[in-house]
Amino acid sequence: MKQDKKMALVCVVTASMVLVACGSEEEGTVVYREAMVEYGDLTVGITEDSKVNIGTIEQTFDLDISALVDSDSSSTQGNTGGAEMDMQMGNGGMMSFSFGSNLFASESQEMVVEQVHITVGQEIAVGDVLYTLSEESVNEIRSQLEADVEDMLAEFETLEVEQQEDSSGAKQSYNTYVVNGKLAPVEYEQTMLELKQAVLDAEEQLLEKQNQYNESLEEITKVQEELAEAKQELKEAEAAVAENYENRFKDSYYYTVFRNTRDMAKTIVESLEEELEQLEEQSTTLFSEIAEASRSWNKACRALASGELEAKQTLETDQYYAEVADEWYSIQREGFDNESMRLYNDYANAVEKLNSFDSYIRGTQVISEYAGVITEVMLSEEDNMTTGTVLVSLYNQDEVTMDISISEADYEAVDRNGKVNVSFTAYPEEVYNAMISEVSDAEYDSSSGELYYTITVTLQGDTSGLYEGMTGEVTFVTKETEAVLYVSNRAIFREGTRSYVKVRDESGNVQEKDVVTGFSDGVNVEIVEGLSEGDVVLIESKVNEA
Repeated sequence: MKQDKKMALVCVVTASMVLVACGSEEEGTVVYREAMVEYGDLTVGITEDSKVNIGTIEQTFDLDISALVDSDSSSTQGNTGGAEMDMQMGNGGMMSFSFGSNLFASESQEMVVEQVHITVGQEIAVGDVLYTLSEESVNEIRSQLEADVEDMLAEFETLEVEQQEDSSGAKQSYNTYVVNGKLAPVEYEQTMLELKQAVLDAEEQLLEKQNQYNESLEEITKVQEELAEAKQELKEAEAAVAENYENRFKDSYYYTVFRNTRDMAKTIVESLEEELEQLEEQSTTLFSEIAEASRSWNKACRALASGELEAKQTLETDQYYAEVADEWYSIQREGFDNESMRLYNDYANAVEKLNSFDSYIRGTQVISEYAGVITEVMLSEEDNMTTGTVLVSLYNQDEVTMDISISEADYEAVDRNGKVNVSFTAYPEEVYNAMISEVSDAEYDSSSGELYYTITVTLQGDTSGLYEGMTGEVTFVTKETEAVLYVSNRAIFREGTRSYVKVRDESGNVQEKDVVTGFSDGVNVEIVEGLSEGDVVLIESKVNEA
């Protein structure tokens, strides 16, 4: 951005010259020159000379002139060139939709340059003709782009017919989700009832086996007690038989009674032992059956726990699907709309490509998009031009830079984000703003023994008046006072601590006027008090009459 050059410059307005005798001839004559008090900025910085470097910009033929060609003619039968919809059941029965990709691919196209209308160094304007293309190559591409428009329109119309059936299927799925959501609580309760009943049945079976086992243990205990008594009686009976054995002939009756008692006791013992053995076998069987019943009960309990989670998940899933059925159906409808819109956009893009081609290629001529001086012509006659082909290179006035080499000491005083001013002799009333865009690594100068840095600054704003190699002064501002009154240092007189200027009164007589000064850039000095903007002060100099 350009601005009035009021920084670090002598801004003196000469109004008139008046000669006044101020002494003898040896002292000479005092000459007063009028200077006006200005309002602006005062700056101090590091100033170096440099030359303008202007970047280049390339015009590239970026228009898409590719024609769509069938990538697989056999695969396109029965589909809509990418509009085919795949419907699958997802988790929980939700239906998911996926749309196939377009089965057409781009085929690169080329046009032939017939005539070149530009040369290096030529200044051109927007709309100037760069090249003329062969009519045959232009017409070929135009006809293919027109065919693309017709094909895309046909696909779009076919898709609209097919989507009517797809929409009906989506509506049927929507109704299914709603019904499942209503029946879900009843199915959940029925499932839980069956699972709990299975646990109760298994528990009842386990308790029954445990009771039978306990009864068997009680019976075993009872038989064991009876067997112990029977064995004692058998022992006593055998003792009696043994005791009366010698008198068995003398007292045969009692001996016979003792033998019969012994035999009966033995029979009872054997019967009880057999019964005990049967009870123990029965107890062992019942113990195994209790283990099996316990496993069945544990299995039923686990089935209840997992079944409850599964049934609850199914309940929540069905209810969720019922709740979002409206949204889901809307998404499906949106999917249809998006696919329809995609094909419509393909059709619209084909139309846009055709229209852009007709507007970019005027007849058979390629025109310039930029204005400026040509630095390089990229194509020659008989060259091919296609999408991405660079056509011409011109100076880029948006990329104007200057390189400045400064010592390490000066570099340390430079603010990388600070203000940079650039002035040119050709434009004395203008100051350009710039910003530091790059700093090189330090370089050693063997002749001076010092390190130097190369700083690249990029000029901002309107740089259309600058040209390659133009010399100017670059100032890296290190100190600045903004929006102050200032006047030339030569207008200030000092006597001790007093500072004053000379002005003329209404009669034209020269008078002294005290002022308070501030910051100075070495050429001008800030006026803190004593003067106003537009006041005229006198700059004094002596002229020898000889």
